[in-house]
Amino acid sequence: MPIKILILSSHSGMRDILASYLSQHNLALDYVDTINGLLIRVEENIPHIILVYAEPEIVLNSLEAYTPIFRHSYIPVVIAHHQIAPEIGIKLLDASFSDYISLFDLTDEALTRSFRLLIQMKAKNAEIMLLRQTDLLTDIKNRSCFYRMLENNLANILRCGGALALVSLDIDDFKAFNQNMGYAAGDQVLLDLRDRLLSCARSSPVFRTDGDEFAILVTAPTTASVKAEVDRLLAALAGVLYLGFDVAGHNNIIGTSIGVAFAPENGVNADSLTNQANQARSRAKRMHGCSFSIYEQSKDRTPSYQGLLEADIWTALKKEQFQLYYQPRIDLLSGDIVGAEALIRWNHPEHGLIMPNDFIPVSEHTGQIIPLGFWAIWQTGRDLKQIKNAGFSLAKVGVNLSFRQFQDDHLVQTIHRIIESEEIDTRIFEFELTESALFSDDQHVQKCIEQLSKIGIDFSLDDFGTGYSSFSLLQKLPISSLKIDRSFVAQLPDSHDDTEIIRAIITLAHNLKMRVIAEGVETKAQLDFLIKNKCDQVQGYFFSPPVPLSEFMKMLKAD
Repeated sequence: MPIKILILSSHSGMRDILASYLSQHNLALDYVDTINGLLIRVEENIPHIILVYAEPEIVLNSLEAYTPIFRHSYIPVVIAHHQIAPEIGIKLLDASFSDYISLFDLTDEALTRSFRLLIQMKAKNAEIMLLRQTDLLTDIKNRSCFYRMLENNLANILRCGGALALVSLDIDDFKAFNQNMGYAAGDQVLLDLRDRLLSCARSSPVFRTDGDEFAILVTAPTTASVKAEVDRLLAALAGVLYLGFDVAGHNNIIGTSIGVAFAPENGVNADSLTNQANQARSRAKRMHGCSFSIYEQSKDRTPSYQGLLEADIWTALKKEQFQLYYQPRIDLLSGDIVGAEALIRWNHPEHGLIMPNDFIPVSEHTGQIIPLGFWAIWQTGRDLKQIKNAGFSLAKVGVNLSFRQFQDDHLVQTIHRIIESEEIDTRIFEFELTESALFSDDQHVQKCIEQLSKIGIDFSLDDFGTGYSSFSLLQKLPISSLKIDRSFVAQLPDSHDDTEIIRAIITLAHNLKMRVIAEGVETKAQLDFLIKNKCDQVQGYFFSPPVPLSEFMKMLKAD
């Protein structure tokens, strides 16, 4: 089947040139000369690719005019012109265009390959995004989508003003209900509750954020108007939640608890606002059934354990209280240990062994992650020397790089000095990046990655599938591995949506010539599914938890 290309160009002469060139390929061409005409034509006959012939600088200076084109996110949009400089091309990619084509440099083979790859990438992107955003049981938006929309709304409040309310709701003693009535009855209650929430929420989006937890985001131009809408919503919910739920012919009175937090009144941090709404919900749960509570700092705030640790991090670095643990990576073809991920632990003199979830967020907030991250790189280099001197060889050892570390202007130079001083074999070294790090500042991050790649360091994208990825940028960066987040692996092979997401990620990675590493493998059933679907490597408690270097070397000896 020919590739259908819809060309937007107001230059009739150039349209003829494009037609004569493109007609040599297996392409079906259509033309429009205005953006409005393009939007109408897309509705009539969906193309595989939209090709815009225009001066790239003019496009960048009038991006608002092109915004409607991106409404159809599954259609690649490509800018074409005689010659497009790489720095201008990067700006076009940052502005959401899928690719750019310099006609003077184009070959037949490159054109066909580019078009077909773009179509495949967009299709996989659309497939993964749809699966990632929707809850399988209730068919409403899921936790991942909730968090992204919450962050976007809070960012909009910072830029433009306005107000938001996060309404968090869950079912009281739902676990006991499931045990007594069965999970099918529990699913029926969840679906009924979804319908009631949707009917009360009007235009406000409703999300299923966990097993029996739901959230509603209410936005308005002012704090007064958002509070008025919350008052209406709570009154409407009270009217429908007291009715009980019909299950197996019986009306069951099931309590629900609701917590509410407001932004910017209670801040504009997504994690904090979520915690505040949950704290208010917990207070509501201590009242009688079907209660609600508004977050109040004096009633809901408790001393932060993380805050108590903040002052101790510098001392811990000086006194060498941090230690690296290693979790082995297993090759699924050979069954051998071929690598590891270096994971930091804190041997605190008072609190014992502290896990990274407790102190890494604090160190990222304060900037202490920068020296802590450099220490992890330095210590990994020293540990690799011990491994090599003991006669063992590994393909890759991964070290995490935080998004905050990329804010250090001397990141590349400092890593260079550590590598030289410790004589680290960069062929073994691999930096694991999160999607938030990769896309926090595209151009700066890309420059750092390319400089480090030139000295032989590989990169993997950690927790893939939990954030937002620009697939055009993925093509251009020297990323060798995608790591499937443990949240997708946890429900294998029973969760239909997780199995489809993982299959799509594996296909995408292999099409891009990348390895796939699955995290959090804990059962034989999970392992069998990943082997069957051609995952390359795994790590998880099924093989080993993270262990100190001495224990890891014993595992290498026994392997």
